[in-house]
Amino acid sequence: MTSPDSAAERTDAPEHGEAQEAEQGQAAGGLGGMLRSEEFSVADAIGGPRGIAESVVPTLVFVTLYVITRSVLIASVSAVAVVVLALIVRLVQRQSPSTVLGGLLGVALGAVLAIRSGDGEDFYAPGIVMNVVALLVLVVSLLAKRPLVGLFIGVLDPRMENWADEPDARRVYTRATLLFVALYAAKLLVQVPLLLIGQVAAMGVAKLVMGLPAFAVIAYLVWLMHRALLTRRELDQEPQQG
Repeated sequence: MTSPDSAAERTDAPEHGEAQEAEQGQAAGGLGGMLRSEEFSVADAIGGPRGIAESVVPTLVFVTLYVITRSVLIASVSAVAVVVLALIVRLVQRQSPSTVLGGLLGVALGAVLAIRSGDGEDFYAPGIVMNVVALLVLVVSLLAKRPLVGLFIGVLDPRMENWADEPDARRVYTRATLLFVALYAAKLLVQVPLLLIGQVAAMGVAKLVMGLPAFAVIAYLVWLMHRALLTRRELDQEPQQG
């Protein structure tokens, strides 16, 4: 994560600007582009190489240093430093810091809790709370018959802006939302017991495995369901057009 020197910036300004715009566009609308694409992109689903690094490295640093040093302070401060460095790099390169700011808040809060208590497992407490909130929002959206996946897709893919008026679309996006309910419920079922018994390293591994990799799998299944729905709509519209 190194920024180009000033000479390179002056020489390659147009190309560098285009790269920045492309990355910012991916961060802002990568999921929307994935939904409209004919092929599934793991990179778009999970934020590309930089997004992966910014999400995974802080937890990896915390777990590694905690196992080696058994120091909550060293592990916590190092994890926060990694996120701050990622934020500084984005600011220097004049890229949107929004994706890093959320991570910084969670990591910083976890670090403060862990340092205050002296228990490494408290580093993961904010993530557990976020999983609980996400699960509740998903369940409430289902109870309100406005599945959250449908709401997001209606915004990201103009072709489905009226999805709520189509029974087939409501069924598809209800099932897609249930997939995310299952994901967040599984996270809590695995991670909460590890948190309660103080398994810091195991908790870190579970967080990493059930993070981006699991999300990518669910995103792929949702993409398949979305594409199948679009195909059915096109077939239904063909006789009318003919």
